[in-house]
Amino acid sequence: MMRRRLLGGLLAACLAVSMVVGAPAKPAKAVDASFWINVAVSVAGSLFGGGGGGGVSPAQLERAKREILGAINQSQQEILAHIDGIAAADVRACARSNTLLMPNIDQMDIFTLSVFLDSSLNCATLSSAYFDAVQDLGAADHIARVMGEIYAIAMVTFAKFGFDSTPLLDDLIASYEAVLNRIKPWCGHSYGTIWDPEFAWVTEHTYACRAHTGDVESWTELQAGSQTMNPIDYAFVETNVMRNTVRPSVLRELPRLKQIRANA
Repeated sequence: MMRRRLLGGLLAACLAVSMVVGAPAKPAKAVDASFWINVAVSVAGSLFGGGGGGGVSPAQLERAKREILGAINQSQQEILAHIDGIAAADVRACARSNTLLMPNIDQMDIFTLSVFLDSSLNCATLSSAYFDAVQDLGAADHIARVMGEIYAIAMVTFAKFGFDSTPLLDDLIASYEAVLNRIKPWCGHSYGTIWDPEFAWVTEHTYACRAHTGDVESWTELQAGSQTMNPIDYAFVETNVMRNTVRPSVLRELPRLKQIRANA
Protein backbone atom coordinates (compact mmCIF):
# COMPACT_ATOMS: atom_id res chain seq x y z
CA MET A 1 0.00 0.00 0.00
CA MET A 2 2.79 2.38 0.89
CA ARG A 3 4.43 1.69 -2.47
CA ARG A 4 1.20 2.43 -4.31
CA ARG A 5 0.81 5.70 -2.40
CA LEU A 6 4.37 6.65 -3.28
CA LEU A 7 3.93 5.84 -6.96
CA GLY A 8 0.59 7.62 -7.00
CA GLY A 9 2.20 10.74 -5.59
CA LEU A 10 5.03 10.58 -8.10
CA LEU A 11 2.55 10.06 -10.91
CA ALA A 12 0.52 13.10 -9.85
CA ALA A 13 3.68 15.20 -9.80
CA CYS A 14 4.73 13.96 -13.24
CA LEU A 15 1.29 14.64 -14.67
CA ALA A 16 1.35 18.15 -13.26
CA VAL A 17 4.68 18.79 -14.98
CA SER A 18 3.38 17.28 -18.22
CA MET A 19 0.34 19.52 -18.16
CA VAL A 20 2.51 22.61 -17.78
CA VAL A 21 4.94 21.55 -20.49
CA GLY A 22 2.12 20.65 -22.84
CA ALA A 23 0.29 23.96 -22.50
CA PRO A 24 0.17 25.48 -25.99
CA ALA A 25 1.30 28.92 -26.92
CA LYS A 26 -1.65 31.06 -27.98
CA PRO A 27 -1.73 30.83 -31.79
CA ALA A 28 -2.15 33.82 -34.02
CA LYS A 29 -5.53 34.14 -35.70
CA ALA A 30 -5.38 32.34 -39.03
CA VAL A 31 -7.51 30.59 -41.58
CA ASP A 32 -8.88 27.38 -40.11
CA ALA A 33 -6.58 24.78 -41.62
CA SER A 34 -9.44 22.37 -42.25
CA PHE A 35 -11.70 24.85 -44.06
CA TRP A 36 -10.07 24.97 -47.48
CA ILE A 37 -9.00 21.34 -47.39
CA ASN A 38 -12.65 20.45 -46.88
CA VAL A 39 -13.61 22.73 -49.77
CA ALA A 40 -11.07 21.00 -52.03
CA VAL A 41 -12.51 17.62 -51.04
CA SER A 42 -16.05 18.85 -51.73
CA VAL A 43 -15.08 20.29 -55.11
CA ALA A 44 -13.27 17.10 -56.09
CA GLY A 45 -16.23 15.04 -54.91
CA SER A 46 -18.60 17.13 -57.01
CA LEU A 47 -16.43 16.93 -60.12
CA PHE A 48 -15.47 13.27 -59.90
CA GLY A 49 -18.11 11.77 -57.64
CA GLY A 50 -19.95 10.20 -60.55
CA GLY A 51 -17.02 7.96 -61.47
CA GLY A 52 -17.06 5.98 -64.65
CA GLY A 53 -14.52 8.14 -66.47
CA GLY A 54 -17.21 9.78 -68.60
CA GLY A 55 -16.12 13.36 -68.00
CA VAL A 56 -17.76 16.08 -65.92
CA SER A 57 -21.45 16.71 -66.48
CA PRO A 58 -22.95 20.24 -66.35
CA ALA A 59 -24.65 19.34 -63.06
CA GLN A 60 -21.36 18.18 -61.54
CA LEU A 61 -19.65 21.37 -62.68
CA GLU A 62 -22.40 23.51 -61.17
CA ARG A 63 -22.13 21.70 -57.83
CA ALA A 64 -18.35 22.13 -57.78
CA LYS A 65 -18.67 25.79 -58.72
CA ARG A 66 -21.20 26.39 -55.94
CA GLU A 67 -18.82 24.79 -53.44
CA ILE A 68 -15.92 27.10 -54.23
CA LEU A 69 -18.04 30.24 -54.69
CA GLY A 70 -19.90 29.59 -51.45
CA ALA A 71 -16.62 29.18 -49.60
CA ILE A 72 -15.19 32.39 -51.06
CA ASN A 73 -18.33 34.34 -50.20
CA GLN A 74 -18.26 32.94 -46.68
CA SER A 75 -14.67 33.84 -45.85
CA GLN A 76 -13.20 36.01 -48.59
CA GLN A 77 -11.69 38.63 -46.29
CA GLU A 78 -10.17 35.98 -44.05
CA ILE A 79 -8.60 34.09 -46.94
CA LEU A 80 -7.30 37.31 -48.52
CA ALA A 81 -5.72 38.31 -45.21
CA HIS A 82 -4.06 34.92 -45.01
CA ILE A 83 -2.88 35.09 -48.63
CA ASP A 84 -1.31 38.49 -47.90
CA GLY A 85 0.93 36.75 -45.37
CA ILE A 86 2.46 34.39 -47.95
CA ALA A 87 6.13 35.25 -48.35
CA ALA A 88 6.45 34.42 -52.06
CA ALA A 89 5.21 37.45 -54.00
CA ASP A 90 4.25 35.52 -57.14
CA VAL A 91 2.16 32.97 -55.23
CA ARG A 92 0.61 35.73 -53.15
CA ALA A 93 -0.32 37.74 -56.25
CA CYS A 94 -1.87 34.88 -58.21
CA ALA A 95 -3.76 33.47 -55.23
CA ARG A 96 -5.21 36.88 -54.41
CA SER A 97 -6.19 37.74 -57.99
CA ASN A 98 -7.75 34.33 -58.60
CA THR A 99 -9.75 34.55 -55.38
CA LEU A 100 -11.11 37.94 -56.44
CA LEU A 101 -11.84 36.84 -60.02
CA MET A 102 -13.41 33.45 -59.32
CA PRO A 103 -16.89 34.84 -58.44
CA ASN A 104 -17.02 36.32 -61.98
CA ILE A 105 -16.24 33.07 -63.79
CA ASP A 106 -19.70 32.83 -65.38
CA GLN A 107 -19.32 36.31 -66.88
CA MET A 108 -16.01 35.48 -68.59
CA ASP A 109 -15.92 35.09 -72.36
CA ILE A 110 -13.83 32.31 -73.87
CA PHE A 111 -10.72 34.48 -74.14
CA THR A 112 -10.92 35.78 -70.58
CA LEU A 113 -11.63 32.27 -69.32
CA SER A 114 -8.57 30.92 -71.13
CA VAL A 115 -6.38 33.54 -69.45
CA PHE A 116 -7.95 32.71 -66.09
CA LEU A 117 -7.38 29.01 -66.70
CA ASP A 118 -3.69 29.65 -67.38
CA SER A 119 -3.44 31.78 -64.24
CA SER A 120 -5.14 29.18 -62.04
CA LEU A 121 -2.89 26.40 -63.35
CA ASN A 122 0.27 28.44 -62.84
CA CYS A 123 -0.83 29.40 -59.34
CA ALA A 124 -1.43 25.77 -58.38
CA THR A 125 1.94 24.60 -59.64
CA LEU A 126 3.68 27.63 -58.12
CA SER A 127 2.18 26.94 -54.71
CA SER A 128 3.41 23.35 -54.76
CA ALA A 129 6.86 24.38 -55.98
CA TYR A 130 7.10 27.07 -53.31
CA PHE A 131 6.10 24.59 -50.61
CA ASP A 132 8.83 22.20 -51.77
CA ALA A 133 11.49 24.92 -51.94
CA VAL A 134 10.86 27.03 -48.85
CA GLN A 135 13.07 26.17 -45.88
CA ASP A 136 11.03 27.74 -43.09
CA LEU A 137 8.36 25.34 -41.86
CA GLY A 138 6.13 28.19 -40.73
CA ALA A 139 6.08 29.55 -44.28
CA ALA A 140 5.48 26.05 -45.63
CA ASP A 141 2.56 25.56 -43.25
CA HIS A 142 1.19 28.94 -44.33
CA ILE A 143 1.05 28.03 -48.02
CA ALA A 144 -0.25 24.52 -47.29
CA ARG A 145 -3.33 26.06 -45.66
CA VAL A 146 -4.44 27.69 -48.93
CA MET A 147 -3.45 24.95 -51.38
CA GLY A 148 -6.99 23.61 -51.18
CA GLU A 149 -8.48 26.88 -52.42
CA ILE A 150 -5.84 27.37 -55.11
CA TYR A 151 -6.32 23.87 -56.52
CA ALA A 152 -10.12 23.97 -56.16
CA ILE A 153 -10.24 27.11 -58.32
CA ALA A 154 -7.98 25.48 -60.90
CA MET A 155 -10.02 22.25 -61.02
CA VAL A 156 -13.31 24.11 -61.51
CA THR A 157 -11.79 26.37 -64.17
CA PHE A 158 -10.37 23.39 -66.05
CA ALA A 159 -13.74 21.63 -65.94
CA LYS A 160 -15.58 24.73 -67.14
CA PHE A 161 -13.19 25.02 -70.08
CA GLY A 162 -13.79 21.35 -70.90
CA PHE A 163 -10.38 20.12 -69.81
CA ASP A 164 -9.69 17.07 -67.66
CA SER A 165 -9.12 18.12 -64.03
CA THR A 166 -7.79 14.79 -62.79
CA PRO A 167 -4.10 15.76 -63.25
CA LEU A 168 -4.74 18.67 -60.89
CA LEU A 169 -6.33 16.33 -58.37
CA ASP A 170 -3.29 14.06 -58.65
CA ASP A 171 -1.03 17.05 -58.07
CA LEU A 172 -3.01 18.18 -55.03
CA ILE A 173 -2.81 14.69 -53.53
CA ALA A 174 0.95 14.62 -54.11
CA SER A 175 1.25 18.08 -52.55
CA TYR A 176 -0.65 17.01 -49.44
CA GLU A 177 1.55 13.93 -49.16
CA ALA A 178 4.54 16.28 -49.24
CA VAL A 179 2.89 18.29 -46.45
CA LEU A 180 2.74 15.19 -44.25
CA ASN A 181 6.37 14.41 -44.98
CA ARG A 182 7.54 17.90 -44.00
CA ILE A 183 5.08 19.29 -41.45
CA LYS A 184 5.64 16.91 -38.58
CA PRO A 185 6.89 17.09 -34.99
CA TRP A 186 10.33 16.52 -33.57
CA CYS A 187 10.03 13.89 -30.85
CA GLY A 188 12.32 12.21 -28.36
CA HIS A 189 12.56 10.16 -25.19
CA SER A 190 14.08 11.08 -21.86
CA TYR A 191 14.60 8.94 -18.80
CA GLY A 192 15.20 9.61 -15.16
CA THR A 193 15.23 7.62 -11.97
CA ILE A 194 13.74 8.33 -8.58
CA TRP A 195 15.18 6.57 -5.54
CA ASP A 196 12.80 5.14 -3.03
CA PRO A 197 14.86 3.84 -0.08
CA GLU A 198 12.28 1.19 0.70
CA PHE A 199 11.30 0.06 -2.79
CA ALA A 200 14.45 0.82 -4.84
CA TRP A 201 14.44 2.69 -8.15
CA VAL A 202 11.43 4.05 -10.03
CA THR A 203 12.08 4.90 -13.69
CA GLU A 204 10.54 8.05 -15.10
CA HIS A 205 10.08 7.83 -18.89
CA THR A 206 8.95 10.94 -20.78
CA TYR A 207 8.06 11.17 -24.46
CA ALA A 208 7.98 14.76 -25.71
CA CYS A 209 7.32 16.37 -29.09
CA ARG A 210 7.76 19.91 -30.37
CA ALA A 211 6.08 21.53 -33.38
CA HIS A 212 7.52 24.30 -35.52
CA THR A 213 4.89 26.57 -33.96
CA GLY A 214 6.66 26.25 -30.62
CA ASP A 215 3.93 24.07 -29.13
CA VAL A 216 5.19 21.24 -26.92
CA GLU A 217 3.38 18.12 -25.78
CA SER A 218 4.69 15.41 -23.47
CA TRP A 219 3.59 12.33 -21.58
CA THR A 220 5.35 10.71 -18.63
CA GLU A 221 4.99 7.15 -17.44
CA LEU A 222 6.45 5.53 -14.33
CA GLN A 223 8.02 2.09 -14.31
CA ALA A 224 8.58 0.22 -11.08
CA GLY A 225 9.73 -3.32 -11.69
CA SER A 226 7.18 -4.92 -14.00
CA GLN A 227 4.54 -2.29 -13.23
CA THR A 228 3.91 0.65 -15.59
CA MET A 229 1.71 3.50 -14.51
CA ASN A 230 0.15 5.98 -16.94
CA PRO A 231 1.53 4.28 -20.10
CA ILE A 232 2.47 6.74 -22.83
CA ASP A 233 -0.08 7.43 -25.56
CA TYR A 234 2.33 8.11 -28.41
CA ALA A 235 -0.38 8.89 -30.97
CA PHE A 236 -1.92 11.52 -28.70
CA VAL A 237 1.40 13.28 -28.10
CA GLU A 238 2.35 13.31 -31.79
CA THR A 239 -1.08 14.49 -32.93
CA ASN A 240 -1.92 17.01 -30.24
CA VAL A 241 1.37 18.87 -30.52
CA MET A 242 0.50 19.66 -34.16
CA ARG A 243 -2.96 21.01 -33.33
CA ASN A 244 -2.09 24.53 -34.53
CA THR A 245 -0.70 23.35 -37.87
CA VAL A 246 -2.18 22.08 -41.11
CA ARG A 247 -1.06 18.49 -40.46
CA PRO A 248 -4.13 17.11 -38.57
CA SER A 249 -6.51 18.35 -41.27
CA VAL A 250 -4.41 16.86 -44.07
CA LEU A 251 -4.15 13.55 -42.20
CA ARG A 252 -7.92 13.45 -41.85
CA GLU A 253 -8.91 14.50 -45.38
CA LEU A 254 -6.20 13.05 -47.61
CA PRO A 255 -7.72 9.54 -47.56
CA ARG A 256 -11.00 11.03 -48.82
CA LEU A 257 -9.22 12.72 -51.72
CA LYS A 258 -7.47 9.46 -52.59
CA GLN A 259 -10.78 7.61 -52.54
CA ILE A 260 -12.34 10.20 -54.84
CA ARG A 261 -9.40 9.82 -57.22
CA ALA A 262 -9.67 6.04 -57.16
CA ASN A 263 -13.32 6.29 -58.19
CA ALA A 264 -12.82 8.99 -60.82
